[in-house]
Amino acid sequence: MNRPERSGSFLPRALCLALLLPVLAACAGDPPPSTRPASVSFEARPALRIDIANVTTDSRFNSSGREPYVEHLHKVTPSTIARGWADARLVASGNRGTAVLTVLDGTVTQERLEKKGGLTGLFGDQLDTRLKARLKARLAVERPTPDGGLGTWSAEVDVTAERTVLESASLNERDAAYAALMQALAAKFDTELTAEVQRSMGPVLR
Repeated sequence: MNRPERSGSFLPRALCLALLLPVLAACAGDPPPSTRPASVSFEARPALRIDIANVTTDSRFNSSGREPYVEHLHKVTPSTIARGWADARLVASGNRGTAVLTVLDGTVTQERLEKKGGLTGLFGDQLDTRLKARLKARLAVERPTPDGGLGTWSAEVDVTAERTVLESASLNERDAAYAALMQALAAKFDTELTAEVQRSMGPVLR
């Protein structure tokens, strides 16, 4: 006996999968944004031993708290990088005098980039954000001299870093771009201020 024909209401398996996959992808979405702040550390760098009694940090920079500035929205900022550098790398190895690292500028700006038109704009994954960071700081050392005077030494640097972000970037990828920006800024700051200290503060380095 012949089997009855199956109803035509069943879709082919391949077609079902093709219809289902976009739905599953939409439900999955992007992963939740990372809550981990950008990490910057100078603990692996050698200490700069200065013949003074104490090291402090100060700031003459205050964030405006409004666009295009965004440093106030993050835990790791140019200012915290400067303080971390002083804590990790500057060591007071004497019994008189002071060293003060002062932050003069610690801004991070977020700029929206102009989109291209035509087919490039329609189908291409364009850059839509530029992040720029600046860290300007001065290290000043004061120490009494044997003749009763006051010796002073200073080193100042002004470094910048920049990163761009694609319009398709997820929140995690945007967090990663900011983290990379802080890492780049910290590396420049460390390299340039170390060189300036070694160049200008020879008499008080141990």
